Amino acid sequence: MSAEAPAAPSPPPEAPDAGTEELRPTHPLTPRHVRIQRENNLVGAMEGAMDVRDGPGLRRLLQEYRNEFPEDPNQLQDGYRVIADCLEYPGPEATAAGQKYYDRERGSTLRRFVARYCMGEP
Repeated sequence: MSAEAPAAPSPPPEAPDAGTEELRPTHPLTPRHVRIQRENNLVGAMEGAMDVRDGPGLRRLLQEYRNEFPEDPNQLQDGYRVIADCLEYPGPEATAAGQKYYDRERGSTLRRFVARYCMGEP
């Protein structure tokens, strides 16, 4: 009985020379992708303004969002406006507007923020 020698391991693949091959993105970056990224960046900035309770900053960013996304694809404009009002002009009127939004917009992703910044809920 003869034992066969184990096969030698294959050499690791060689890395392409950086000067000879350009790495391509896994998918093309389309204008739609750029638009989605811009919207995400604006939403993130508005959330940052909320976190630091910057009502005027939130309102300024909201105006940019309205200018660039007038169709309001994610139905965020009213919620951010209510929050900006509560941050900038706290009081019974802003609280009542926050409560109205909270009661009406049951599916809004901003509902919990309205509760926090307008109605003082944790």
